[in-house]
Amino acid sequence: MGAEPARITRADFMTPPEFRGLTLAPNESGRVGGVRLELIAANGFTKLGACYQQVPLRVLPPFQFDAARPALLYLLNPTAGLFDGDGQLAEIVVRAGANALIVGQSATRIHPTLNSFSTQQWKIRVEAGATAIVLPGPAIPFRNCRSFQRVAVDLADGASFCWGDIWTAGRYARGADSECYQFTSLIQELVIRRGGRLVFRDRCHWRGPWDTAAATWHCQGAAAWGSLFVTGPLDEQSVMLTPGTALFRTEAGDTCLRRLGTVQDVIETIVGMALRIPALGTERTEAAGVLFHDFAPVHWFNAGSFTVGVESKM
Repeated sequence: MGAEPARITRADFMTPPEFRGLTLAPNESGRVGGVRLELIAANGFTKLGACYQQVPLRVLPPFQFDAARPALLYLLNPTAGLFDGDGQLAEIVVRAGANALIVGQSATRIHPTLNSFSTQQWKIRVEAGATAIVLPGPAIPFRNCRSFQRVAVDLADGASFCWGDIWTAGRYARGADSECYQFTSLIQELVIRRGGRLVFRDRCHWRGPWDTAAATWHCQGAAAWGSLFVTGPLDEQSVMLTPGTALFRTEAGDTCLRRLGTVQDVIETIVGMALRIPALGTERTEAAGVLFHDFAPVHWFNAGSFTVGVESKM
């Protein structure tokens, strides 16, 4: 990051080949920005080190109630989501000994893109002996949206990491005005390297809109889907492999979990498993439901809030 991080501009973002010829907003103020930050270990706690923030993203300093639980860091978006031409960049370094849960404040609205595309891109580095759990929050693709999510992760040997993606089919709780599977183009890319070696790559390009037959073929017409990557093995007996859930090990020995279902089911599965700290190779044994029992049940990732609809928080 350096002592004085440079301003985030359109040049810091990758444009996928499918969107060749499209550009982010020429007027970058308030449209193109993000955060560059590091998390450090200090006296048994995890604290914010160097930090640069630029609208449309902001950072809340980590909350930590005691050293036995991960610090909680919020990434805030003071706007109404991702609009046509918006670019949001999150560059995060988790230093040795730090232990953090990094979350988005709520669901991300992906608005229609009539002229260009929107993008949220992550660059995450986790050092040996550090733990990072990243849950950006549910995404809600609107009708006619075109968006690119890119996540590039660099892990050191001995780093523990978890990434949890949750997507809804669209604005689903609107009766006759619901617009499920009406996106134009969604591209998702997750690339993870350990010690410079590629250990996981997941990329898909979903071209919409989908009718009922297409939605059924792709994801059984479910209202939501989620994907979880966890370093190391995951005890299959601790996962209820209900219909709509799949679990597999990678060649590098890591774990990937997929989930289809209702929004509530997908959030509960992805978040619940992500907060199983033992699965990340640490010695802590807290259950997911008590990690943040101090919080009122209004946080989208809190076990007590799973019964609250995502759209009601929008």
